[in-house]
Amino acid sequence: MHFYQITEFRFLRINYESLVDWCMHQDLLRCSPNFYGSPRYDCVMVNTANTPFFARLVYMFSCLVGGTEFPLALIHPYDVGIANSRRRRDNDMGLWRVRAKPRSSSEIISVRSIVRGAALARNPETDGDYFVIHTVDTDMFLRVKALQASAQSL
Repeated sequence: MHFYQITEFRFLRINYESLVDWCMHQDLLRCSPNFYGSPRYDCVMVNTANTPFFARLVYMFSCLVGGTEFPLALIHPYDVGIANSRRRRDNDMGLWRVRAKPRSSSEIISVRSIVRGAALARNPETDGDYFVIHTVDTDMFLRVKALQASAQSL
């Protein structure tokens, strides 16, 4: 007999090693349609074999298959290529710019591939573009600087 179970969860604790002090730090992430009366869908940095990218959490769940639990997340990726690397960096504020893929391009990932939480702000001038707020802490600052350096070398 096979046993399958899917369980939704709305809170995720991510432990990551800081690039600043090599100590473990923790982000508390939310993905809820009703978090104290308002929707809250946090953004994250996702690790891949090529390069990290940013995404918004849409739904988090775990699948229990044959006694093994798989924690998964449905994400809306913000990794559409922006034509040239100069446009990826906002000249006025010096912020890294990312672009949302169409909602139909949402994908399911393992929550183990989430590096850490991220703060993104909508660009009011361009629909679908967001700024990565890399000044939230020194670790995020270093991670975004590394992304910028790798994008310029392409």
